[in-house]
Formats: sequence, structure tokens, C-alpha cells
Amino acid sequence: MALNPFNLLKTLAWRTTFAIRESGQALERLGCQMQGIYSHEEIINRHTPISPIKYDAPQISNSSFVAPSGLVLGKVSLGEGASIWYNAVVRGDYGTVTIGKNSNIQDSAYVGACSEFSPSVVIGENVSVGHGAVLKGCTIGSNTLIGMNTVISEGVQVGASSIIAAGAYIEENTVVPPNEVWAGSPAKKLRDLKASEKDYLRSLPERYRELSGQHKEIMELLELKQQEYAC
Repeated sequence: MALNPFNLLKTLAWRTTFAIRESGQALERLGCQMQGIYSHEEIINRHTPISPIKYDAPQISNSSFVAPSGLVLGKVSLGEGASIWYNAVVRGDYGTVTIGKNSNIQDSAYVGACSEFSPSVVIGENVSVGHGAVLKGCTIGSNTLIGMNTVISEGVQVGASSIIAAGAYIEENTVVPPNEVWAGSPAKKLRDLKASEKDYLRSLPERYRELSGQHKEIMELLELKQQEYAC
């Protein structure tokens, strides 16, 4: 079967431009070594963490933090002090995603919709979404903790000041009342929230806000450093 000449030209152009880019970067590294500049040894992420889709661009507060390897895409709104951590994905391509003040989406979590028929995602203020959690078309009340590797299905409503235990699976259209702890697969009420846990839920997001500020400062310094060497 003969190869399409147009596809052959596209392949040749791609490989040629790829070789040029890699050669340029190799020369830059060599030049930096010869000058005694070692910025090339730092990991420079080419990934674009904040990206529009079609006509929809994320609305990001100046005080929020998006890690270089995270992704915030499309119709997403991040409130003051909100943070999206490393390898976390927040997708507003199908429906809108609203994340409130001081809420944090931790490493490798996914927040978004599964299709154009999915409900919007609304995450209140001071919410902590644990590592590897999956939130699809749901509403999460303020001052809530979503444990690591939890899966929350479409149409779920989690009340304020609640804890969803690590590894829990909440079935579609489930309503979790406020001030409760849920666990299991499928998740069920475990018990009422303790007074000490309410204090913890209020303090956890502030710790993440402080930590995100430190990471943000580091990223800004690295960017300035790279710009300086590029001049």
C-alpha cells in the first residue's frame, strides 16, 4: 500500500523541526556549561498549566496557585487562595467548574465532568480534595475534606463540614448531609462529625494556602532566573 505523499511530507517536516529544536536545546546546554551557567540542569516544564478551550478561558485569582504540572482547562473559576497541585487536572471543557476560596485540589486529583450532560462542579470554600480523588459533576459544601482516592459520582451533593474517608465511592445522586463522616464502597454514613474534627477542617485549607504561597514564590523566582539567562 503506497504512502500518501501529503502524509509523507507532514512526517518529514515534523521530524525535521523536531531535530532542529532538540539540536538547539543541546547547543544551549553546551553553551551554558561552557559559561558556567547551570540553569539548564533545572527541570523546565513545557506543559501549559492554564489553558483555554474554544472560547472559554479559566478565571484565575491572583492569589491562587496552579502547579506547573497541573492542568486547569476551559470554564474553570478559582477563588482567592485556591490551589491546584502537581499532576491535578481540573477540566471545564464539558461543564463549568467553580472552586471556592482557600480550597485545594491535591496531587493527581481529577475534577470535572464526563460529558456535556454532566452537572456543573461546584466546590465551596475551605475544601480539601485529597491526592488521587475523582470528582465528577458534583457539589461539595464548604469546610469539607474529600479523602485520598475517593470517587464522587455525578449528581452527588456533599453537605458542609463533612468528611469523606479515603478510598470511598459515592454513588450517583447521593446526598451526604452536613456534619457527617462517610466511608466505604458504596459509601454510607459512619458517624457524626466530632467537634475536634470541625476545627481540623477549618485549619487544613489554611495550611495548604501557606504552602502554595511558598511554592508559588519558588516558581516565580525560577521563571525570572530563566528569563534573565534568555536575555
